[in-house]
Amino acid sequence: MSDAKPLSRLRQIEEFVFVRVPHVLSGTLFLIAVVLNFVNVIGRYVFGMPVFWAEEALTFTVIWIVFLVVGTITYRGAHLNMDLLYSRMPAGLQLIIRIAIAIALIVCAVYTAMQSWAVVKLHYLTHGVTAGTNIPLVIPHSALLFGFSFIAAAAIVRLPSYISGKFD
Repeated sequence: MSDAKPLSRLRQIEEFVFVRVPHVLSGTLFLIAVVLNFVNVIGRYVFGMPVFWAEEALTFTVIWIVFLVVGTITYRGAHLNMDLLYSRMPAGLQLIIRIAIAIALIVCAVYTAMQSWAVVKLHYLTHGVTAGTNIPLVIPHSALLFGFSFIAAAAIVRLPSYISGKFD
């Protein structure tokens, strides 16, 4: 029998929003990218007619995949950590460091999201597009806006876990 306790309804919603949805969306985008890349390779090497917009679309797709799942990493507390010194520190100092990390994470993510908003707005107002294929620049830049907003939201939702250092 499993010792795992069932998740509360709120926690189930959090898991759905911060884990399940981003993984399904990023997986779907990845499959689309694989198909597009395959079609481009066949077009280029078999028919001598590559899909001219494929490279930019693939690049933007990868950007979106990364920024879709970055909130999941934040939600799970799965960032890379350099803990050689930290693990040897007294508990009180570890607590101070965890609080400082949580605050810095939230402040930096919110600040970067605000800067990303300014860039998205600029591209929207000026109708910015890529030079080669006229793909609106709002598309890739919105990924950064979404990603850093998602990081901030995940860190705020999991603030108690960041402070305690315990993620379940």
